[in-house]
Amino acid sequence: MSAYTHNLIAGNGPLAGMHFGRVHAHTAHTATIVKRAKNVALFLVAPFVGLAYLLAFPVIGFGMLAWVAAKAIMKSDTARPVALAIAAPVIALAFVTIGPIVALGALAATGAKALLKA
Repeated sequence: MSAYTHNLIAGNGPLAGMHFGRVHAHTAHTATIVKRAKNVALFLVAPFVGLAYLLAFPVIGFGMLAWVAAKAIMKSDTARPVALAIAAPVIALAFVTIGPIVALGALAATGAKALLKA
């Protein structure tokens, strides 16, 4: 056995040619590149995540306020019919607004399944 082979086996283990043993330098370099790419992607996406939080916060806050108020009103027998009469047009408007968006999503999903199946 030559000195080079002996040193290679001693340093990396008997299965060096099969990529067993110590981690090779190129995998550490690849891991560094992947880590940096992830950091750059997070850096570029961070303003949009912040904007999503900024836009969602008032909607979620008003929704929670409405939820607590609705629970309190539904406990009252006198205010319940009035609250339901006021809520009915709002619920109908929500269904009319969201319905076409949900339908387009369902249509797009069905089309995508058909394209992927063919």
